[in-house]
Amino acid sequence: MKKKIIDKIDLVVEDILNIQESIDFDTSDTSKYDLDSILTTLTELKAKVISQEEDEEKINLKEV
Repeated sequence: MKKKIIDKIDLVVEDILNIQESIDFDTSDTSKYDLDSILTTLTELKAKVISQEEDEEKINLKEV
């Protein structure tokens, strides 16, 4: 599960980098909505996921 989350984060980061390259995107804006801030947030999220211990407990979705 952790590997899937990390892979998805990596794909989103790759997509954002491709968007920045394909469009002359002004990255000088430091608002929390610019792509550089999003990349930073995703990198921090990835680090948190990597540092989490693997939870072996499975949840039965039928019981939820």
